[in-house]
Amino acid sequence: MIILSGNSEFGVASAVFSFLHEIAHKTTAKFLGYTPEKISMGLFGGILHIREGFVKPLDELLIHLAGPFFNIVTAALLYGVYAFFPMSWIEPVILANLVLGIFNLMPFYPLDGGKIIDLYLAIFLGYGRSQKISRFFSIIFSLFLFLLGIYLVQYNVLNLLISALAVNLYVASSQDNSFIFYKVSRNIEEGSKNAKSKIVVCRESVKAIKVLEKYKPMENRLFTIVNDKGSYKGQLTEEELLNGIYHCGYYADFQKLLKYKKIK
Repeated sequence: MIILSGNSEFGVASAVFSFLHEIAHKTTAKFLGYTPEKISMGLFGGILHIREGFVKPLDELLIHLAGPFFNIVTAALLYGVYAFFPMSWIEPVILANLVLGIFNLMPFYPLDGGKIIDLYLAIFLGYGRSQKISRFFSIIFSLFLFLLGIYLVQYNVLNLLISALAVNLYVASSQDNSFIFYKVSRNIEEGSKNAKSKIVVCRESVKAIKVLEKYKPMENRLFTIVNDKGSYKGQLTEEELLNGIYHCGYYADFQKLLKYKKIK
């Protein structure tokens, strides 16, 4: 849509500098001694996932600020160049960086500004409450953006990008929650390598048979069940797991098997 509207330079610049924005986050995290695992790129940006379960508050603040700071400094430097060498291609690049820098500082999760607000609220309310509050207002904000884009499309079809942005913010938040599951399971499994019982961390929505197919049977495994956010839901021994599959069906998920265990 951006290309067809004649704004291809702005579109390309947004994509390139959005990626570099995430690289700035990643570089800062590595410089501070953390382990970046991956970058989940979306339509209007991405999310950096760090392996460590805990990041020092000041380090986390610096990591979140690194991306917007990169965009704003880039825009300022390019503006200085444009003042002496007014080339037409520089204007959309400056605009793209300003939009990325300022938009990402808005106080809504999973934008950098929302994560900074999380840190601030955590000082008074703790991380659990601060995240619940920020996620709630972020959903309201995403819904508002989505409806605003639908309403404004009557004036310009490009306003659908506002709705696309709202969907992207919601999806990005879900990706972040999914990575929380990955991070928690990785830490628990690594901590159990030297234990007698081999712990396997499983998401409650996953069909148990898919997990069993990855391991040799009867090796004294203990299946720890968590939800998408990494919260503990329960445990099953291998015997309980096989018995649950026998009674609940071949394709029963872990949530159903845990319910069967409680009933039994």
